[in-house]
Formats: sequence, C-alpha cells, structure tokens
Amino acid sequence: MSSNDERLRRESPAYRPDVNWEIVEPQALDVVVSVRFDSVSARRVAEVAGATGRTPSRLLRDWTLERLAVDSTDAPRRSAGVRESPVAYTADDSAGYERLRQQYRPQERIRLLLVGESRPAGGSFFYLANSTLYRATLEAWQAAFGPMPEGESLLSRLQSDGVWLYDLAPAPVNRLRGRPRRSAVSARSGDLAALLVAESPDAVVVVKRSLAAVVRDAMSVAHLTHERLHLLPFPLYQWRAEYVAKLSSQFHDVIGRVAL
Repeated sequence: MSSNDERLRRESPAYRPDVNWEIVEPQALDVVVSVRFDSVSARRVAEVAGATGRTPSRLLRDWTLERLAVDSTDAPRRSAGVRESPVAYTADDSAGYERLRQQYRPQERIRLLLVGESRPAGGSFFYLANSTLYRATLEAWQAAFGPMPEGESLLSRLQSDGVWLYDLAPAPVNRLRGRPRRSAVSARSGDLAALLVAESPDAVVVVKRSLAAVVRDAMSVAHLTHERLHLLPFPLYQWRAEYVAKLSSQFHDVIGRVAL
C-alpha cells in the first residue's frame, strides 16, 4: 500500500485503527466526497461559486446532486456487447402535469412566453414550484422586482402578468439522445406556431439555445418577427447567472412595472 493510499485510508470516516481494515463492517454514513483540483481548476470553481452566490463546497455538492439526479441526460452504463433498444417516447400525462400548467395560463394575452424543452423526468416541475428552472426564475423575478415568496405566489404573479411556460415536448426527453430527442421536441412545432398566432406575445424567451431553430420556424409560420426572440441558457452551473440576469431584464422590458 502506498503512502497516499494509507493516508486516504486514515481519512475514511469508517477507519478504525484498532481493528483490521480488511474486516471492518460497513457503517451507516452520509456520503463524504473529497475532491482535489489543480490551481487553475480550483480558481475556476471559486469564480463559478462566487458568480452563483454559493461557497465552493456548496457548488460542488449541487453539481454532484444534479449529476446524480433524474434530470441527468446520461443513460445507464451497459455491459459490453449487449445491445438494448431505446425506451420509446410516450407523451403520457398520468400525473396531470399539463392540466396543472393550464391552470396557470394567463387569462388574458400571453405577453412573455417562455419556451422550454420538456419537464424533467422524476416528478419535479416548474408549476409545482420545485424544479431548477422554477428556482432560477424566482431569482430572476426577485432581481427585477424585489422579494417574492417561494411557491404558489410567484406562479400566480406570473399568470396575472402574462408570463407562461410552454414546453415543446409534453413528456420528459432528458433521458433520450439524438434523433428520438430531436423528434420529440420538434413534433409540436405546429402547436407552438398556433399558440404564437393566437397570443402574439411581446417576447418569446427560449430556455435552451439548442431549441432556437424549432422556435424560429414556428415564429416564421406565425409571422412573428425574430426581434421578439430571446435565447437563454438553461440555468445550470455557471449559466445560472446569465439566465437570471437576462430573464430579469426581460421581466423589466415586457411587464414594465413593479410587481405588487
């Protein structure tokens, strides 16, 4: 065993110097992750943490949890030589997500339309006020207009001010790759075009730049100028600050008043 292995062994929360290491029984522990970076990477982590208002350790924890969460687009590893058919995409709505979305559709004209890819797999959802996108949007609203309670308060305010989120795919696509994912996203471009014709929003804010082509096509069909189109990154990691700043600016420009 190398000196480095010995040091790591001693740093383990399960290490007991009074017993044989090889026969130590597993302990019920929280997961402890130890990470080492070179100076350049460490500096970059500190910069991203500062830009997102977090400590480096909190940032790394969030990164790890988000990577392990169901929002991850990585497929499970497969044994070499085994070919599996991809899971078929089905636009089910067993939990009533779309009905909930419709409950928060503005009763008057949609003034600012957020266009996303799909709700996440696993149950989180913007209109349940528990998704990454919801939390970043709350932050953008607070940056534009001041304090806003979490939860239903923001959703009701967005509705009354003509802001609505429309997802191109009615069911999660973040576990799909390649053509199946693109097909699921583009399948409702006609529905988006019809929505744009009916509502003629002042701003169309696309939440993920890879969706731009589909949204541009729908806007062309609806005869809306592309000056109304605004592209934002999905608010993960270092892109969260950009999302918050740009959406906050759109709130100011489109809503044009201090929210009550």
